[in-house]
Amino acid sequence: MVTIDNIDIGVYIDYARRTQYVDEFTRQIRLQEAETIPAQLQVINLYPRMTEMDILLGVIPVTTPWAYFFPPKRFLSQRRSAFTFSQVAPLVTSFEKAGDIEKKLEELECEDEEEEEEKKSLLRCLRQVKKLNSWLSFIVGRMGQFLQG
Repeated sequence: MVTIDNIDIGVYIDYARRTQYVDEFTRQIRLQEAETIPAQLQVINLYPRMTEMDILLGVIPVTTPWAYFFPPKRFLSQRRSAFTFSQVAPLVTSFEKAGDIEKKLEELECEDEEEEEEKKSLLRCLRQVKKLNSWLSFIVGRMGQFLQG
């Protein structure tokens, strides 16, 4: 049985080293002087730091990045931001044309079962896009309200 009087001497040496490291670190960061810093002082760091996940995965950027992806090629020449569109797929359908396209598809005659399945799939897709567009317009509207204050 191990008791405090017969512990290996290495444990005491490790404890002394760790205590010395803590004292040295406290002196380096001037922890005793921290009490003199007023509470109203704020230091803003504009340079992002690498996260622990980046360090673990070995991501080593040349400079400190703001983002790990490149913007679209015509991003700066666009009038509107690519993130504020009010539709998921603006080229597929607009709010006005969605009903017309859906009616045409429903009225379309099918020759075999495969065409019938394709028609049903297209209708489901259009309805889903319509639902996503309504959700997105709701979200963009709420963002606008939030930005207005």
